[in-house]
Amino acid sequence: MNISFNNPELADLYEGEKTFNKEFRSNPSLINQYIKTINKLRSVEKVEQLYQYNSLNYEKLKGDRKGYSSVRINKQYRLIFEEVISKEEPFRVILFAIEEISKHYE
Repeated sequence: MNISFNNPELADLYEGEKTFNKEFRSNPSLINQYIKTINKLRSVEKVEQLYQYNSLNYEKLKGDRKGYSSVRINKQYRLIFEEVISKEEPFRVILFAIEEISKHYE
């Protein structure tokens, strides 16, 4: 699946650039898990394949975040992204637009 980053800081984090965000800078294990999660998202051809990875806990969000989906990075953090659908038939997800990393229960 194609990936785009709506947040340039997350693109830099994925590419191994230094970050000024203390939360990420002080947590190298989170960065490693984030990179692994992005790589898993890249590896799927259809959204339904995300259900094969139980550890990702893929879900479509509700409420304030309706229209977005999320996968787990680890027990504390999740990756929020938008599924971009093709404009021509057959209508299918062609891109994951990465929005943010958030603490799951905050």
